Amino acid sequence: MRPHLAINSLLLALIFSACSEDTPTQVRIPTSTANLNAFNIITEQTFADSTCKNLNLELPVGIFASPTGKEDASGTQSDPLDLASALGTDSPIQEGETLWLLEGTYQGNFLSELRGTSALPIKVKPYPGKQVRIDSNIPDGGSGLWVKGAWTEYYDLEIYSSSTTHNSSETGSNPSDLNTNSGVTVNGANTKVINFIVHDNVGSGMNTWSDAPNSELYGNIIYNNGWSGPDRGHGHAIYAQNREGYKNLKGNIIFFGYGTGIHVYTQNGQMNGFDVQNNTWFMTGASNKSLGQNKDNCLIGGFQPVKDLTLKNNLGFSMNSRGTRLGYGGSVEDQDALLSDNYLNENLWITGTWSSMSIHNTEVNRGLTGSAEDYISSGVNGNVVKNSPPEQGLKVFIKANTYDPRRADITIFNHNNTPDVEVDLSSVLKIGEAYRIHSSFALFKDPIIKGVYDGENISLPMGSVKPPQPTGTSDVTDQEDPKRVFGVFILTHGGCL
Repeated sequence: MRPHLAINSLLLALIFSACSEDTPTQVRIPTSTANLNAFNIITEQTFADSTCKNLNLELPVGIFASPTGKEDASGTQSDPLDLASALGTDSPIQEGETLWLLEGTYQGNFLSELRGTSALPIKVKPYPGKQVRIDSNIPDGGSGLWVKGAWTEYYDLEIYSSSTTHNSSETGSNPSDLNTNSGVTVNGANTKVINFIVHDNVGSGMNTWSDAPNSELYGNIIYNNGWSGPDRGHGHAIYAQNREGYKNLKGNIIFFGYGTGIHVYTQNGQMNGFDVQNNTWFMTGASNKSLGQNKDNCLIGGFQPVKDLTLKNNLGFSMNSRGTRLGYGGSVEDQDALLSDNYLNENLWITGTWSSMSIHNTEVNRGLTGSAEDYISSGVNGNVVKNSPPEQGLKVFIKANTYDPRRADITIFNHNNTPDVEVDLSSVLKIGEAYRIHSSFALFKDPIIKGVYDGENISLPMGSVKPPQPTGTSDVTDQEDPKRVFGVFILTHGGCL
């Protein structure tokens, strides 16, 4: 074993978490040079106002990489590797270890061949308190991060393109006048991509293919990806296919972009085993102002049958006729699907026939299209179907993040159109715990509200933040701004013990 990893990193993390804040052995995390008000930047001072004891940050023990690292480096914090070498087939990373990425922007497309085991997965994380970005804008194409290894977990990275051009003069999916680089592509089995921010890539946001069984995309915030051609908008937030095992798409926030939100589609491949839960999707296609196209927030279907689909606890919002679509080719007989506890303030479109489809406790607020009436009726199995959204009422959904004990998502359907909404956060906050709340439209700016939780309801302003514009544009997504009637917020907090 390498000398700098002689102590088991997991044991060190446990020892570190048990230390008090005044213990001399506690590692002090350097202050980030990034915007400390960004929702994903947490240093030891971020929640210092808490009157209860915050969770400690994880002790960074393992191998280190840097934007200025070198291929022949030792991989220590003072002598970091370059990212390509750290992720490559000759990487010194061993099973169960963590690759820590030092702060900065990593320019290029990076292939990960890291391979852990089911008992000892490899993890890739930003150094605590640091902002780590991958800029996918290079001429060679590809993806900012391409995952080919197995049993690896990737956390909290920002993948984007600095390109200011999202318009092509060519039709089709492979224009020669753009660097069409996707954000993340997953071809590795039993891998997880967790809590990424994937935006403005000139291609799909995230791809996960059939040779990545039992992989998971969780908690990712995906927006403004793709490009506009003369024919249509291209590039989906998530493009997925699956052959065996399960493909888990959970807890993601998906909005705007040039193509579809979740796009589970194939002409010749397979769509077997999809577990789609706890996602929030809204107003996909809104980045494509030139064509004014509306896209499906979630499309699961193609020219081959869908098998073993679970669609549960998802939230959808649209201000137009599109929404969630199941099935695609009219002559295809799809197989089994379970829909449960979804709140869809959008259209539900079901195409063709399904040998088994069960829908329970699901509300649809913009009517049904296709053969949907054959599978869902208002008042049956707890379902509610309306042709238009209610004129009054309030729905608030709060979901804690499975992998980050300091984080939760808040989604509000404000049918009352009030300027503020009172929210009870007692399910995710403890009294005395410092917190911040960011709009999903302004992740890297100041929080819209912050404070120390006193047990009372918190008033959230609705429609106070303008939508983020695709890089190099202005006033594009304003046409699809839901303003007061709908909002998604990210809560970060001290994680008090």
